[in-house]
Formats: sequence, C-alpha cells, structure tokens
Amino acid sequence: MRGCHEKRTPQEFTAWLALENPDWEPSYPDLQGDIRRAVVHALSAAQRGLCVYCGRRLHLHRPGRFHIEHFRPQSTYPALAVDLANLFLSCGPEAERAKSSETCGHAKADWFDTTSCIEPDYPDCTQRFRFLLTGEVTAAIAGDASAESMIDILNLNHRELRKDREDIFDRIDRENLNPSDFFDAATGMAEGYAHVACAYLDAVIP
Repeated sequence: MRGCHEKRTPQEFTAWLALENPDWEPSYPDLQGDIRRAVVHALSAAQRGLCVYCGRRLHLHRPGRFHIEHFRPQSTYPALAVDLANLFLSCGPEAERAKSSETCGHAKADWFDTTSCIEPDYPDCTQRFRFLLTGEVTAAIAGDASAESMIDILNLNHRELRKDREDIFDRIDRENLNPSDFFDAATGMAEGYAHVACAYLDAVIP
C-alpha cells in the first residue's frame, strides 16, 4: 500500500461545508465543480500524485483514469461521505459505466473490516508490506493477517502491478538510482511506485 501524507483542507471545501443549514447539508453528489477540483488537488498533493493503494502515478488532466475513493464506504458510513479524512484518490475510472479497474478502489468496492483493514497513512502502512524483486508484495511480517487481507482485497499482486514493481527494481540496479530520482521537490510530486523504490532504498517519500 502506498498510503497518504497529512492532508491540507482547501479553503473552498471548508467554505462549502460551512453552508450547511436546516434546509441543506453537504452530500457527496453535491461535491462538484470548483469545490471538487480543490479537493482532488488537495488529495493529489497529500498523496504526492500517486494512487493511495498501488502507487501508480495519477494525472489530474486525465480524470477518467482515477476516482475519489471512500476508504470507509458511503454505503455503511454515510456520515463520512464528505469527510476529507475519509477521502483519497485511487486509480480506476470515476464513471460507473466505464470499464472498472481490476485493482485498488474498484477491487475493494464496498469492503471494509475494522479488524483487518490497514489505514492508508504513509509511511506506516507501507512498512507493513515487503516488496520482492519479482514484483510480488507480501506481508512484511509473516502471519500479518491484515496485510495479507489488504493485498488480496486490493488485488495488489495483479500481473500489471507485479511487472511495474519488477521494472522499478531493475531500473534502480541498472541506472544506479537513489530516492531523489523518484521525487520532484519543485512540484511535490513523486514518480510512480516511489513508495516501492524508497522502501527498497531504505528511505521515505518526503
């Protein structure tokens, strides 16, 4: 799991929430336009431009390739539907009629289990996993049922993800890369799978 750094609440979002009154309360379907864009940019900054689960790079100019993910599903936690702490960016399309991703938020769907989930807080969550040179991800500690459950639920050993992680390790070895090669301090954005590279190089994403 990639996880997320501390979030900064956009002023636009705070002002929108403050509009609540006896006749109207903020709801996720109402999160549109400039307010939604502000939230997306805030989440992207906190995640350094990466999917909160697998760590693929997300490009905000291609909105059809990512969606806002509710870590605690709206269906069972409606009170958290517009709680920024519960919102993240995940790869996979937003539109219901688009082809769903086989990993991450779409694979997770409405699953949530308080006894076996791992909160997506970086770097703590990433440290629960071990990334092998084959690209496979396993629990860092044998018998960590929560890590094993998250790997299964999010389909983090999908063939494409394994291949991408294997390629990262190959690049590090061939090109003699270091942690700074996976993070752009000027933009605050990270390269895809930077959490994997940093774990391999005994570092963390700034």
